[in-house]
Amino acid sequence: MSQQINLYNPLFLKREKYFSARTMAQALGLIALGLLALFAYAFVQTQSAERVAKQVQSQLGAQREQLVKLGAGLAPRGPSKLLESEVTRLEGEVRARRSVLAALSAGELGNTEGFSRYLAAFGRQALRGVWLTGFSVGESGSDLQLRGRVVHAELVPAYLRALNAEPVMRGRQVTELRLATKDTAAAPPPGGEKARAAGPQRFVEFSVTAPQLAPDPAKPAAKKAAP
Repeated sequence: MSQQINLYNPLFLKREKYFSARTMAQALGLIALGLLALFAYAFVQTQSAERVAKQVQSQLGAQREQLVKLGAGLAPRGPSKLLESEVTRLEGEVRARRSVLAALSAGELGNTEGFSRYLAAFGRQALRGVWLTGFSVGESGSDLQLRGRVVHAELVPAYLRALNAEPVMRGRQVTELRLATKDTAAAPPPGGEKARAAGPQRFVEFSVTAPQLAPDPAKPAAKKAAP
C-alpha cells in the first residue's frame, strides 16, 4: 500500500515586495520627471505670454503716439484769412442784391417796366415819312433820346406833338433838337442803283432829347375833382 506525502507549504513560498525601496525610487523618479516636464511647459508658456504682452504694449505705445500726433494736428487753428475774405465778399454780394431787390420793389429805380411801353407808344404814333433809327432810355427812366429820319424837316414837330399824347411822354420837355440834312447821292450805299432807288435820296436826320422834369415843390399838387 502506497501513501503520498504533500510537501507543499505556503510558508515556504517566496513573496514579492510591492513597496520595496527600488519601486518607490522608481515611482519618485517618474513623479520628478513629470513635475520637471510640467515646469518646463509652464515656463515656455510664461515666456510666450510675456513676449505677446511686450508686443501688445509696444503696439499700444505706437498707437498712443499716433493719437497724440493726430490730436496735435487737429488742434484748433487760427481763422483762415482766405475763408474770412471769401465770407466777407459773399456777404457783400448778398447785401447788394437785397438792396437792389428792395429798390426795385419800392420803385426807386424809376423805369422798372422795361422798354415795352416805349415801343408800344412809338408803334401807335407811327407817321408816314418818319422812321426811327434808335432810342435810348436812362437807368432811372428820366432821360429819353430819340434818333430817326424824316423826308421833310416839318414832320419832326408833327411827330413830337403826336408823341405828347402818350403817357410815357407826360412830364417831359424837349431840351435839345438836332437836324441834319443827308444826301445819299454823295455816298452811294452798297448794292448800287437798286439800293439807292429803294429810299429817298435826300432826308433829314433828327435827334431829340426829352428828359423827365422834376416836379416843382413850390407849386401845390393839383387835386383831383370828386366824381
